Amino acid sequence: MKFLGEKRSLFWWRSFKEATPTQKKDDDDFERDDFYDDDDDDDEEEYSSSGDLLHLSSSSDFEVLLYKGGKSSSSWGKEKTTLVFDLDGVLYPASNGYLENVRDNQRKFLTEKFNLSLEDARRVRKEAFEKHNQTLKGLRSLGYAVEHDEFTEYVRKGYDEYLSCDLRVNKTLERLKLACSKRKGKMVLMTNTAEKQARKCLGALNIDEKLFEDGIYGSSFMGDNAKPMPEAFEMVCEDIGVSPKECVMFEDSFKNLKTCVALGMGGVFVAGETLEMELAIRAS
Repeated sequence: MKFLGEKRSLFWWRSFKEATPTQKKDDDDFERDDFYDDDDDDDEEEYSSSGDLLHLSSSSDFEVLLYKGGKSSSSWGKEKTTLVFDLDGVLYPASNGYLENVRDNQRKFLTEKFNLSLEDARRVRKEAFEKHNQTLKGLRSLGYAVEHDEFTEYVRKGYDEYLSCDLRVNKTLERLKLACSKRKGKMVLMTNTAEKQARKCLGALNIDEKLFEDGIYGSSFMGDNAKPMPEAFEMVCEDIGVSPKECVMFEDSFKNLKTCVALGMGGVFVAGETLEMELAIRAS
C-alpha cells in the first residue's frame, strides 16, 4: 500500500477480541461518502484480522480504515466522534530522515551542553527515551538540567530540509475533518514535542492548522506528563471536553496505543520504520 510516499501498513487496534471485519453498514454511523473517494471505488479493500488487531490494505488508507473500523463491531458505533493524531511518523513517514536528524541533534546537544563523548551521548539519549518515551523528560529524570525551549529549538532544527507537502495526506485530513464536523466531533493533534515545533512541522508539510483548530497539544501543555502516561491523554480529553471513549488515536507507537485502549479509546497503528520493534512491544 502506498501511504505518505512509501510502502506502509495501517492497523486498526481494537479493545475487543471478536473480529467481524465483513459487517456491512446498517445504521447512520460514519457515512461512507465522508471518507471514501468515488474514484477509489474500484479498488477493493484487503483486510484480515487476528485477535484485537485488524489489518487493512487499500489505496484509501485512513478513510477505509476508519470506515471499516467503525462498522466492525457495535462497540465502535456512534460514540467515536473525535480523532486524535500523533505527528511524527503519522502525518509524515518516519523514514524520510527527519527523525534521525532529531536524534542526531539530541546527541550533539548532549556533547555540547554537558561535554559528553559521542558514545556517552548515544547511551544517555537512548536511556532517556526508553525511560519516559520522551527524551527531554527522560534526561531530566536522569539528572540533566535541560531547559525546555532551548532543547526543543535545538533538536528540531532542520525540519524544512526533510518535510514537504503531500497533497493526498492533506486531502484525507480535510475529509476526516469534515466527517468529524458532521458528527459534531473534533480533530486534534497530540505530540510529545513542543507545540511551537509541531506548528513548524505542520507548516513545512503545508497542513492547514485550521484542521486542528480544536487543539494542538504538546509538551508545553502536558508539562510533566507525556505519552504513554494515561494522565497525558486524560489532560487532552478533558481540555477538549470529551471522554476517552469518544476518541480514536492515530499512532506509530504500540506503547502509546496500549494506554489508549486501557482508557477506552480506539487506536489506529500506523506502521513505519519501527514496525519490528513495535510488534515486539505489542507481544510483551
